[in-house]
Amino acid sequence: MYIDQLKKAFSQAYPDSGTPSVCRAPGRVNLLGEHLDYNGLPVLPSTIDREIVIAFCPRKGGIIRLRDVDTRYPDVEFANTPDIPPSPAGSWENYCKAAVQGLNRHCELDCSVGMDLLVAGTIPPAAGLSSSSALVVASALAYLASAGLTLGGNISRIELAALLAEAEHYVGTQGGGMDQAVILLGEANKACKIDFNPLRIETVPIFRDYSFVVCHSLVFADKTGSARVRYNEGPLSCRLLRAMVERQAQRTFGDEIQITRLADLWFGPLCLLNSEVEALFRETFPRPTTTLDDAARLLGVSIDTIRERWIGDLPEPSGGFPLQARARHQLSEFQRVESGRDLLIEDDPVGFGALMNASHTSCATDYRVSCPELDRLVKTSREAGSVGSRLTGAGFGGCTVNLVATTQVPDFCDWLKREYYAEFSAPPTFALTPADQQLLVVPSEGASHF
Repeated sequence: MYIDQLKKAFSQAYPDSGTPSVCRAPGRVNLLGEHLDYNGLPVLPSTIDREIVIAFCPRKGGIIRLRDVDTRYPDVEFANTPDIPPSPAGSWENYCKAAVQGLNRHCELDCSVGMDLLVAGTIPPAAGLSSSSALVVASALAYLASAGLTLGGNISRIELAALLAEAEHYVGTQGGGMDQAVILLGEANKACKIDFNPLRIETVPIFRDYSFVVCHSLVFADKTGSARVRYNEGPLSCRLLRAMVERQAQRTFGDEIQITRLADLWFGPLCLLNSEVEALFRETFPRPTTTLDDAARLLGVSIDTIRERWIGDLPEPSGGFPLQARARHQLSEFQRVESGRDLLIEDDPVGFGALMNASHTSCATDYRVSCPELDRLVKTSREAGSVGSRLTGAGFGGCTVNLVATTQVPDFCDWLKREYYAEFSAPPTFALTPADQQLLVVPSEGASHF
C-alpha cells in the first residue's frame, strides 16, 4: 500500500510523466566504530528497517525534477551537466546532485538523461541514521535505471559504494565510506564489519535474545547546516594528525615510509602492533594539545602550507588541537570494533554492551562529539536496563543506540518516556512522532528496486 500510494502521488505530481518505477535505500545505525572510516579504519554498522524511497521516471532533455512528499523540502529542478553547480549549503537537492554527478564522471553517462523524482522516507531527519546517504544511494539507483544501466551488471554494489562515498563530498562533508557501503551491501538480521582500502564487508549475526533500540536525543545536528563545520573538524584535524604521525614514523623507521591514511599503520608495510601504534602516538603527541606552530616544527613546513595541504580554513582552537586525545580514540575505537565483531559471533551481548559504553566515553571525552543531552540519554538508558548505550552517527545531537534484552524493551521504552522524553521536546521544525523517538531497529536488506 505504501508503494502504491507513492506511485499515485507521483502521477499527481508529474501528470506529464510516465509510469514510475520505485527504488529504496535503508538507513543505518553504527554499533561501534565512530569517526573511523575517514581514516581507513574498520567500522561495525547495520542497516535499519527505515528507508528512503523514490518513485522515478526517465525524461528527455537532461532536466531533473525533484520533489518530496514532505512539504518542508521545496520542489527543485536542475540541468544534468558534466559539472552540476551545487545549491547553497544545506539544500536537500545537493544529495541528488552528488549522485548524478558522481555517476556521470565514473560511467561517462550522456547528460541528456533526465528524471522525474518523488521522494518519501521513514528515516527521521538529522538523527545520525544516514537519511542523507540513503538519499544519495536511492538517487543513484534511480539514475542508473533511467540511463538504462543495471546494478550488478554495469556496476557492482561495492564499486557503487566506493564511488558514492567520494561523490558525497560534493555536499561539503568530509566523511568516509561507511554509510554508502552498509546501505548498499547490508543484509537482513546481520551487522556489517566494514574494512577499507580496498572496501570489503563481512556480515555477522546480531544477538538472538537482545535488540538494538535507537533513541533520539531531540537535539538535531544537520551535517549540511550549522553542524557541518563541527563535523568536518574531525576529518580535517585527522589529516593533520596523519601527516604528523607519518613524519614521526619516518624519523623512527626511515624516510621511505608513507602513510596515506591512518589505517596504514596497521595494514600497510609497517604492520605495527597496537602497542607500537600507541608508542608512536605518544612520541608524536607528547602534550594534550598541538598548536599549528608545533605541527609546523615537526613537519618542517609553514603554517600556510599546513592549511593548504591538510586543514584549509579550520579554526585553530585556543591552546591548539586536541590531537593526543583524537589519536587515542582512533586506537581504542579500532580495538573495540575488532573485539565487537568477535562478541557478535560468540553471542555475548554483555561483553558487547561494555564496548558500547566505553565507546561513548571515548566519543564524549576524547573525540568531543557528544553533547549534554546525549550524555543524559545514555545515562538514563543504562539506568533503564540497557547493557550498552552510546551515541551513534556523527554526534553533536541525533541518536543513541542501546542494547536491551528483547523481553525488557517495552519497560525500557516506558522508563525513557518518564525519565527523559517527559522533560525534553523536539523543536517544531523537526517534530517527531513517538514512533520516531524510539525505534526498535531490525537490520534490513541493502538498497534495491521494487
